[in-house]
Amino acid sequence: MALPIQLHDEADLHERAMLMAGRFALPAAYDAHYLALAEMLTATFWTSDRKLVQLVKPALPWVHLAQP
Repeated sequence: MALPIQLHDEADLHERAMLMAGRFALPAAYDAHYLALAEMLTATFWTSDRKLVQLVKPALPWVHLAQP
């Protein structure tokens, strides 16, 4: 309960996620929401999902593949 957790639930986030899902033909809504949130926070996005990185990296240079 003492963790510094921030909740982000803005309408703009959902709208941006839907645009990203359509733009990249993402099959999962949660991927689009993670990308939209990272974009909104101007954060670097790391994932182990190689297919997702290959799909969006040309347009979203702040998306990176986390390798073990």
